[in-house]
Amino acid sequence: MITIFTPTYNRAYTLSKLFESLQRQTSRDFEWLIVDDGSSDNTEELVDYFSKNADFKIIYIYQENQGKHVAINTALKNIQTPYFLTVDSDDYLKNNAVDIVYEKLTFIKDSKTIIGLASPIEMINNQGEAFPNKSLQSEIIASHNEMAYEHNVIAEFSLILKTSVAKKYPYPIFQGEKFIVESVISNRMDNNFKLLHITSSIVIGEYRSDGLTAQIKKILSNNSKGASLAYNEKMNNSNIPFANRKSFVKNYWDYESLHNKNFLLKLKKVSSIRLKIYILFYFINRIMKKTFS
Repeated sequence: MITIFTPTYNRAYTLSKLFESLQRQTSRDFEWLIVDDGSSDNTEELVDYFSKNADFKIIYIYQENQGKHVAINTALKNIQTPYFLTVDSDDYLKNNAVDIVYEKLTFIKDSKTIIGLASPIEMINNQGEAFPNKSLQSEIIASHNEMAYEHNVIAEFSLILKTSVAKKYPYPIFQGEKFIVESVISNRMDNNFKLLHITSSIVIGEYRSDGLTAQIKKILSNNSKGASLAYNEKMNNSNIPFANRKSFVKNYWDYESLHNKNFLLKLKKVSSIRLKIYILFYFINRIMKKTFS
């Protein structure tokens, strides 16, 4: 029923912890798909060792280094189970994670609008101490944007999605770029689908200085086409409050400017007249401050 999918790149030193957590699952009714995004370490040899010692199915796919979003696209082409759960290579599962997933899937399996589960990730630091997190007091059926702007819940979630739906939303790919934020897809799904947000955490994530969170601004600048697209679609999403869209339009403009110097062309991509006026006044005020400072 479920594929546990892990995209990885040169993370052999963390994969063993994830494998051990899979071995401890109280339910073995899953398969593990690893998409190796061009690792140059001993990932392949390590996965071969896992396969010889696991009592569940392991599928290993190697591709040239193209980025996590392309690894996700590769996974979606190969997943055959009705549902899949993405667990990053530096995270690991709680012992009863699979059992919790199966229990909760019974509530959504026949729904056409609820396409999966969202479980809050329990983040810990290098000392194993949990980061403060706004925990859910009760289960909520909502889209990603509804959680953020109506329920005021900003958190990282593990997603268990219906494979048939996710296959319809592949990540866009830009030549020469190896990263795009995952919110591009959640933003596109939001208008049509919702998730059942559960209170139980099934995944534990460790904050790492070499992780995406610690380097996100630099990564976005180096992948400006994907970054500007993400902020473009957020600023033009009328389901997001206007106050938030004002910050998105500024981010869009900054990243778009890294590869597009045409002012009018950038302005044309802003669909809201209010946002066009806002960004024009924003630049006028910035110019005035520089002139008189």
